[in-house]
Amino acid sequence: MCRYIVILLLFIPLASFSQVKLSFQQADSLSYQYYLKGDWKNLIELTKEAFKQDIDSKFMRQRAGYAYFISGDYYAAKNQYEKALSFDQSDNISREYLYYSSLNAGFMNTRYYAGILSYDSANRLGIQKYNPVESVDTEINLKTNQETTRSNQIYYRAGINTELGYRVSLYQAYSYYEQNISNTLTQQPEYLAILKIAIVPAWQIKTAFHRLFTTVGNTNYPANLGLMAISSQLNRFNLEANASLLQSAQATTQQYGFQAGFVLPGKSNMYFTSAVAGMIENSVCRTIFAETAGLKCIGNLWAEGNITLGNLKNYNTTNALYVYNSTDPSVFRTGLTLAWFLGKHLVLSGNFTFDQQEIENSTANKFYYQYSYSGGIKWKL
Repeated sequence: MCRYIVILLLFIPLASFSQVKLSFQQADSLSYQYYLKGDWKNLIELTKEAFKQDIDSKFMRQRAGYAYFISGDYYAAKNQYEKALSFDQSDNISREYLYYSSLNAGFMNTRYYAGILSYDSANRLGIQKYNPVESVDTEINLKTNQETTRSNQIYYRAGINTELGYRVSLYQAYSYYEQNISNTLTQQPEYLAILKIAIVPAWQIKTAFHRLFTTVGNTNYPANLGLMAISSQLNRFNLEANASLLQSAQATTQQYGFQAGFVLPGKSNMYFTSAVAGMIENSVCRTIFAETAGLKCIGNLWAEGNITLGNLKNYNTTNALYVYNSTDPSVFRTGLTLAWFLGKHLVLSGNFTFDQQEIENSTANKFYYQYSYSGGIKWKL
């Protein structure tokens, strides 16, 4: 009798699943039939309704997870494999697909899930607990302007990321910046270290130290920047709170920030991130707003646009990677970044940014425009 019910349900339209009272045997058998047929759409709709009716099992969660995975919805797949593991923590299939779902979704703590893989799985996938050179990256940037007293700016960076375990990573970078202002050369070698620690799968602590060896003419103006942040990624939502302190010979700058983001459902993986930062410098407060939007364009090509409003004097972003302490602060910024993922190991990126700069020591509040062109390479070993 049950066999005939299953056959009948196979021909029921999707919209009518919610009108059918399912038994565990019906839902389990029908989900398996859809899985064998590769009917991912019906499998997803069926399991949604079954879970609403409190019909649940490890295998149904695995089938639903695989349907989402094949359909490109890695966030939903990750959620299903987490539920599957709640039935059986030792299941290696769920562990592996949880890891791959997190990896494809760009989850910040993917390495955390690598740590729960069995030894055989990790060895087969080539995953190491400790990796002194997980990846290397480089960036070069040229900023041009039409202001006669300001030369073009050059910036370059080279970095290395080290995996200190499944939950801890360390990124270190050396960078260099220079510009001539009124025939006086400003040079700024920099050192950066960012330590990331995954507390639990959804939460991460970050701390950074950025040393700036600034020289203007023959005078040194060294500066130190320290940052602390805590971030979370709850399915499609991400949140972060951060605080930093920049100490230099000219001023002490405090920065407090909060950002929130969301990834829309669908294969484009379109995302939006909003950020606000409060700056306190020489007893003067100011606010900075930033908005970012990105999506997957064609194949493995991603595009991201951004806009930042406010006086960016001594402002830092991207985990203190960039510190905007040039003589003329930017008061408006917008840009576009393209990233091309070439297989598993290589990422090429390019960026164009437009800035409106203010000459602070000008009595006429003089502004000029700056155009920034940069390219980068990241190679995962």
